[in-house]
Amino acid sequence: MSVFQTTIITSIKEETAGVKTFTVTYADDSAIPYEAGQFITFAFTHHGREERRSFSISSSPADSKLLYFTVKRVDNGAYSRLLVDRAKVGDHLQTTGAAGLFTLPTDMNAYKQVMFFAAGIGITPIFSLVKTILHTEPGKIVTLIYSNRSKEDVVFYHELNALAAVFSDRFKVVFLYSTAFDLKRARLSKELIPILLGEYVAVPKEQTLFYICGPFAYMRMAILALEEQGIHTDHIRKENFNTNDRQVKKAEPPDKASHTVTLIHSGQQYQFAVQYPETILQAAKKQGISLPYSCEVGRCGSCAARCTSGQVWLSYNEVLMDMDLKHGAILTCTGYPVGGDVVIEA
Repeated sequence: MSVFQTTIITSIKEETAGVKTFTVTYADDSAIPYEAGQFITFAFTHHGREERRSFSISSSPADSKLLYFTVKRVDNGAYSRLLVDRAKVGDHLQTTGAAGLFTLPTDMNAYKQVMFFAAGIGITPIFSLVKTILHTEPGKIVTLIYSNRSKEDVVFYHELNALAAVFSDRFKVVFLYSTAFDLKRARLSKELIPILLGEYVAVPKEQTLFYICGPFAYMRMAILALEEQGIHTDHIRKENFNTNDRQVKKAEPPDKASHTVTLIHSGQQYQFAVQYPETILQAAKKQGISLPYSCEVGRCGSCAARCTSGQVWLSYNEVLMDMDLKHGAILTCTGYPVGGDVVIEA
């Protein structure tokens, strides 16, 4: 059974210079299921080799039956250039579907306010989340702090202002421009974040949820600044919209012996041996098992699965939170069985 499904591009919209939004449906014209904040993964063929790339979904299932994703052209990004420069309506793309953990909690009752920090094209999944909350959570306060070089670089500028007008009683968007004359309000910084919290957070910090998406240094700074203000890490969620921008140094597992992995996937059960340096994902691929994956370095969450028996050790993880790990969540792309055999549901 193929892991891929065929999609067709039904519309293309230019947002800003080098940024386009693509609407896609399955080839049979049916809608693609997804959650707000997720990404969609496509498979491309390059010199006979399969390569996968994920792009953040900017639509919201709360206000659109169609899925659309937004792509920024990157000079060294082979597939972002392919899409922005050459893709056209009617083109087919092969997808493994939507995935990702940068989503809303299943129970939003614990929160009264959600504050978003976005930089540049990092607005893409956050735009999806903002729309979803505004349309489905009438009692929630929503604040967006959005950083760009200038107004001309703002993606979804008019749409965000329109939402702020419609939901003026509970949605506030603050645009920060690095070219602004007032340097104190130009870039998001560890000094500015406490000021913004004081100005825009209207409820106790225990009832506030934070989402961050942007370049690695931007997210690291924002997380540290929030933690210094007493925000618990369980209330902070981040998304790596570019999973290929940094090299990852993976640690070695404490147990390098061979162990049997029993994998339950798509109603089938498989058994195979896994031994370092081969990860669970790599071993599954050798067996011809089509598991979902994208970045293969522990950053995107496409390969997230659940360990129901035994222990899986992760060499790298940027997406699973402590709560996820406590409930058995693992990443097959950086996971190794340790201490004995394991059972995994994917």
